[in-house]
Amino acid sequence: MSSDEFPPILGGFDLSDRSRYAEGFPHDVFTRLRRQEEILFHPPGRTADGEGFWVLSRYDDMVAAASDPVFSSQGGGGRAGGGTHIDDLAPGVHAGTLLNMMDDPRHQLIKEQVAPGVEGGTLAALEPDLRELADSVVADAVAKGKGDLIRDVAGQFAIKAALRLLGVPRHDWDALLGWVDVSTGFDDREAGEDNERSQMARLALYQYGTSLLKGKQETPAEDLMSAVGRAEIPADSGQPPLGKYEREVFFNLTLGAGTEPPRNAIALGLLALAENPDQWEALRRDRSLLPGAIEEILRWASPTPYNRRTATRDIEFRGAKIKAGDKVTFWWASANRDESVFDDPFTFDIRRAHNPHLAFGFGSHSCLGERMGRLDVRLVLEALLDRVERIRLTGPVEWAKDNKHTVILRMPVAYDGVTDVPAPDPRDLPASTLPQQPGQYIISQMLPFNPFDPVFRDDPYTVYRAIAEGGPAVRTPAGTVVVTGHREVTEALADPRNGWGDGHLVADHFAKDADGNPVRQFAFMDPPDHTRLRGLVSKAFTARVVEGLRPRAEELVAGMVAGIREAAAEGPVDLMDAVAHPLPTILLAELMGVPADNLDRFRAWSAAIGRGLDPDFMLTRDQVGQRQGGREQFNRYFTELAAQRRREPADDLISALVAAEQEGDRLTESELIITCTLLISAGYALTVHLIGNGMLALLRNPDQLDWLRANPDQIAGATEELLRFDGPTQMISRLVLEDTMVGDTPVTAGETLLLVLGAAARDPRVYDDPDVLDLSRRPGVRNLGFGHGIHFCIGAPLARMTAQIALSALSRLDMELAVDDPRRNEGMVVRGLAELPVILK
Repeated sequence: MSSDEFPPILGGFDLSDRSRYAEGFPHDVFTRLRRQEEILFHPPGRTADGEGFWVLSRYDDMVAAASDPVFSSQGGGGRAGGGTHIDDLAPGVHAGTLLNMMDDPRHQLIKEQVAPGVEGGTLAALEPDLRELADSVVADAVAKGKGDLIRDVAGQFAIKAALRLLGVPRHDWDALLGWVDVSTGFDDREAGEDNERSQMARLALYQYGTSLLKGKQETPAEDLMSAVGRAEIPADSGQPPLGKYEREVFFNLTLGAGTEPPRNAIALGLLALAENPDQWEALRRDRSLLPGAIEEILRWASPTPYNRRTATRDIEFRGAKIKAGDKVTFWWASANRDESVFDDPFTFDIRRAHNPHLAFGFGSHSCLGERMGRLDVRLVLEALLDRVERIRLTGPVEWAKDNKHTVILRMPVAYDGVTDVPAPDPRDLPASTLPQQPGQYIISQMLPFNPFDPVFRDDPYTVYRAIAEGGPAVRTPAGTVVVTGHREVTEALADPRNGWGDGHLVADHFAKDADGNPVRQFAFMDPPDHTRLRGLVSKAFTARVVEGLRPRAEELVAGMVAGIREAAAEGPVDLMDAVAHPLPTILLAELMGVPADNLDRFRAWSAAIGRGLDPDFMLTRDQVGQRQGGREQFNRYFTELAAQRRREPADDLISALVAAEQEGDRLTESELIITCTLLISAGYALTVHLIGNGMLALLRNPDQLDWLRANPDQIAGATEELLRFDGPTQMISRLVLEDTMVGDTPVTAGETLLLVLGAAARDPRVYDDPDVLDLSRRPGVRNLGFGHGIHFCIGAPLARMTAQIALSALSRLDMELAVDDPRRNEGMVVRGLAELPVILK
């Protein structure tokens, strides 16, 4: 979207474009908004999920909206995702599980239970340790005479203070400091986006936090994780008990919400004091000004510039007709410069008399850690005031490309007039056992492989073999049972004592009905709900329907092959772009009854959802937003299309699903919509990568390609071998619902099973020479590429037929790889290629 398409009042500034914040917060834009626009609808711009949002810029409006429960921190209004970012985050993983993305009454009940860990006596007992930490950090920084205030002071103190609050042993602080710096992007934030290193660090921190929580539950102390460990929601509250995952995520929540704002408040406050030396000098002369200075720093810094809410129903607010499910953003940084509330708001004044700032939000969602935040700022200020006469900028301040936090990346300073105040004596500490690289911790604790490792991504099968040396089912220190044996995976998939349970393993796959209740896709249900829904869908998605698509699939592939021949004259052709992606997109869309002019959008939505089949820890924030946006777009599209088919039935799958009935039962509207989304998105991802992986395997094994050309009637068996050799679905999870066995390994209710289909497909106990591609292979065991048991992929017949037709036609082309190692996608669950360039001979 070009800047010309934005409302003129924005002056071309896209509030969703994080790169626009590289020079700090756009106060000029919000000054115009406060004066001229009571409430503004912002177009989609650079949002990852492709949706627009409402903008509140005035103080009084935010106070009113933050007090109204119609605006949810969790989600609602029929929206599948939600949360407090502009882009949708996943329900059950972020929205509705993290305390700051949860609504009352549950939010308030949990907040009351854990509050003792961040206030009152706990904080008072903590202060001497934090003061010692501030003195030590500041003394080391000023002793050098100059340096980077972010790296040397603000970042170090904020992170270590949060670790002390959580109850992390001091000897682990330095190692975890490095992990947190990576996870928040402070060591590489110029790009303004997540990367695999930050994702890896967050996963390692989560795993460390789960171990810490377990220890605190066994041996509690006076710290936040102990408070979380003993917290219990009152039995008479009408709310479910506090869940295991809800407790575990407190560690990462605190290291995000508990370090970003104080780090940035300290940095921005000291920048203001460096730029206003008279204010610094006044503080040095009169420490009684310190409380007012802290409040002015918080107002001035506004370290969290905005929070997002979701309208749970239609409402008229300040003349705007906000619909259920609309996003509404509260720009606290704008409210804190509102001329109607603050006198001379663009002047930094530590003596400001009236300062009701909203730096910690407002209402029931005011920040749980606001007392800790004030203490952090005060202790660093006191340590600096004791030691230096002046803080002086020695170079330009560099800002991060971030709109969720107001972030300074680098702030070069010199410390003038240093007073020799000794730092606390360093204490003797045991050596930390934590590795410097968070990926090593993941392997040692949670998973027996690093899903972010390019070596693993290129060849996971070598890693699987090493895991299997420990047995067909191995338990990680974190408690996950990793199953690699063919027999054991087959039995686990068939055992009704393994399933999805409450769904926390796949909470991000949930949608919401019109009343805000979660609605699961049947693939993530246990009987009897799964049995009911799958039975209804099977009545519409029959073998006859699939076989009826064969002539169309053959016609499409013939046209695509002709296109490849024509394009090859100009250079390499990408088979993923030429065949693997468009073929299933067109077939699935025509199967569902989708008009052809929507195919480009369908492909983009399907690709985003397919990438989102990985767990959230494997995804960047943008990828989560794209996935949630794809689901939201699909759900809206199918809502309209299903309504149309109810009025005017056609010869397509949606009409058949609308009509499907079993013993008087039909799909509800919500069930119909999310079923359509499941069939499109899952069917697309698996078919695309079955074709791509299969062609790469053939091109790398020319003898097998020659065999297939000589035996074209054997394409069905050849496709099964390609599915075994390098299948798109590498692993799936299950929850143990009752104590049972996986092979010879006992497993306990509540444990998680990671069933590695890719490893089972190369089990040497079942397959001769399992690492060899042999298209003539006819094994006597079941191919697990599409799963097994009641959850066997309902779209497998269509995927098989589509892949067989594509692979048969492509194998007849005389071609070779244009590059030795085509670029792979980043998935852990779905293995596939980003591109497959070939040259026709």
